[in-house]
Amino acid sequence: MNRKMSSDENSVRIHDYSDHASESIKKAATDIRESSSATKQLLHTLVRTGAIEEIARAILETTIAIRDIANEVNDTVKDLKERGTIKDIAGAVSDTANETRNTIGIAKAAIDADNTK
Repeated sequence: MNRKMSSDENSVRIHDYSDHASESIKKAATDIRESSSATKQLLHTLVRTGAIEEIARAILETTIAIRDIANEVNDTVKDLKERGTIKDIAGAVSDTANETRNTIGIAKAAIDADNTK
């Protein structure tokens, strides 16, 4: 159906869309005001009850604990390095990997020999 619209029909359609957009914007503005008010009330409650101070103290204590743990780990790693323990562990891992490769080679050879019978 190929029907031409008159300019009056177009302006009605545009008017309908602009009314809808206008209402949507008004609703969004109202929602923003309500959210802002609720957030402001929450913040006042958190300040009044000391919750923000408590959260800040908890963050500080956690940060100090993390720093102390990091320092202990660092000291332990330095000690292990100085005693050659890390090098010994790396060597043992390398030896284990080599022996595993040898064992796999032996197992493959045994399987191949068994398959040729």
